[in-house]
Amino acid sequence: MVAFFTGMRAVEMSSLKWKNIDFERKIIKVVETRVEGEEKRPKTNSSYRDIDMLPMVYDAMKKQELKTRLRSKYVFLNPDDEPIEIETLRKNAWSKGLKKAGLDYRPVIQTRHTFATMMISAGENLGWVQKMMGHSSLKMITDKYFTYIPNMTHNDGSKFLEEYGKKVDKGAVVSG
Repeated sequence: MVAFFTGMRAVEMSSLKWKNIDFERKIIKVVETRVEGEEKRPKTNSSYRDIDMLPMVYDAMKKQELKTRLRSKYVFLNPDDEPIEIETLRKNAWSKGLKKAGLDYRPVIQTRHTFATMMISAGENLGWVQKMMGHSSLKMITDKYFTYIPNMTHNDGSKFLEEYGKKVDKGAVVSG
């Protein structure tokens, strides 16, 4: 749930600590990453961010809290109560889960792309998607996910006319 409905990078989830979960405000604070067992700064300055917990993420985090909060400062643990490493997750849970679901292999990063395409195709504000994913500009969103942006297929001015056509006919819109 967290991977598919937050836009977080796997290295951000691996380093996620309980102190960075704010259940009251329903946010996840991204402040570090974990790569090959070493904690580091996030990828970019814009990667430091507060992620809104959608209801399904909030519920999943509350369930996870019951499993790991008393055992570790980390949210996601392996069977030895250590922070989950992405390579271990990929080999064990991810690959096996894809196989069981009858899906071809794809990298874990696809959860991030799935988040973006679901949100954009549902008509969510592109700035919000950008913030959730930690991109510094809308360029990455529009370049990579352009085809999923709703109402971009009119290509005939009909969307504009639907919104503003009557105002133009009445002279309400003034051009410069």
